[in-house]
Amino acid sequence: MSAADMSAADLLTTLARRAAHTPRRTALEHRSTTITWEELYARVTRARARHRTAGDRTPGRRVGLLVSNHPDAVVALLAVAANGTEAVLHDARATAHERARTAALATVTTWHAPSPDDEPPTGPPAAAPGPERPARYFGLVTSGTGGEPKVVRKHWGVTLANAAAFADAAGYGPDDRVLCTTPLHHAYAFGVALLPALLTGATLVLAPHPAGPATLAAALRDSGATVVQSVPFLYRALLDAGRLTPAPALRVCVSAGEPLTAELARDWRARVGVPLRDQYGATEFGQIAFCVDDPDDPGSPGEQAPAMRLMPGIEARLRTEDGRLLEHDPHASGELYLRQDGTEVTYWGLPEKSRAGHTDGWFRTGDTGRLPTPRTVVVEGRTTRRISVAGRKVDPDEVERAVRAAPGVIECRVAAPPEGTAGHGDRFVAFVAVEPGVTETGLRRHVARTLSSYKVPTRFHLRDALPRTGSGKVHLARLWQEVTA
Repeated sequence: MSAADMSAADLLTTLARRAAHTPRRTALEHRSTTITWEELYARVTRARARHRTAGDRTPGRRVGLLVSNHPDAVVALLAVAANGTEAVLHDARATAHERARTAALATVTTWHAPSPDDEPPTGPPAAAPGPERPARYFGLVTSGTGGEPKVVRKHWGVTLANAAAFADAAGYGPDDRVLCTTPLHHAYAFGVALLPALLTGATLVLAPHPAGPATLAAALRDSGATVVQSVPFLYRALLDAGRLTPAPALRVCVSAGEPLTAELARDWRARVGVPLRDQYGATEFGQIAFCVDDPDDPGSPGEQAPAMRLMPGIEARLRTEDGRLLEHDPHASGELYLRQDGTEVTYWGLPEKSRAGHTDGWFRTGDTGRLPTPRTVVVEGRTTRRISVAGRKVDPDEVERAVRAAPGVIECRVAAPPEGTAGHGDRFVAFVAVEPGVTETGLRRHVARTLSSYKVPTRFHLRDALPRTGSGKVHLARLWQEVTA
């Protein structure tokens, strides 16, 4: 069966098989809650009946699920999808305005907040009727860090095949315990933790979210995790908090969401004894590439990122800034274009963006990189972050490195004002988290000694910390709202 022929019904079949063959093994853990495969299948079966009664199987109906990192959310997702309903996953903490915006884009007709199941049944789970029209699609909302979010139409079969390929590349198995530290409604946790665990029979351990370093360190210590997925910001916070204790079972640490520096990779390995593996992904594609190799030396600050292997079903090519296709050259850099077997990128409610994002059937990622071989990729940066200053190009990554090198700087994010605001295209600022005593004048002088004058930010906005999205990325939209309010 090809990925294009698969649906959510195949996930339910897998769940039923695990309930029959390994009923007492643990499927989900969260705080003090433990759910076996048999119990999970029984809960999904009963939830399907409740959703049918609520009318969630009406043809064409699209249901919004308000998702948190809790077993109830997993049960609701599996039940709705198995009933043939298209689900749109959304942050349970979202505001009414954010929900309304998503509902308008994806034509969501009702919102469902997963609630605790009734008392666990005794005996084997009752059989549930199969869906008349298995759900082929669902929706994931992009984080919208730099602008308006979009709802990506995801194909169930392609997503399942992609998650299975990642699980195989990372070596997941039924004896693994996968610690999920990022939100389930994001593509990263969905495709690296939730689906791989369901497909391989591993135990999914849901860490509390949001959580600080102390809580995550405790989860890592107490969960017996063999696999952990998180973001560089949280990995660094764990190291800086000094609360890490030995985790002898740990063997796979996956990092994604923002660039993984060689310094962080080296520090993590030195402290934990397990390599931190970079993963390149996107809401539109799921898992694009993974750093399978385990180099003895993670490198030193400033070295190029390691090559990652493309997932099966995903192809990559490079184009120049003016759109010219680059012939294969392992040393050439260009903008990355991707395509995925069985589907193409579609945004619900934004057909013009869906069309504009493609060139000759290939999706423009906005990322720059190299293709050392046809099946490996090195991600170098973002084309969409390039800033034009009086006709000259500024690379925000270069400016951020210069700012971070200044004494007392904790973190930095450089950006131009969003389109439609005053000064867009010719001004840019640095949002900087700093220690007490750091001044804008001092930072400006430091950067001016390192970079050309046109690369020095117009303004330095100093803060104690930079706000984060649920997936750990710097929340640029919120920063711009604060400085323009």
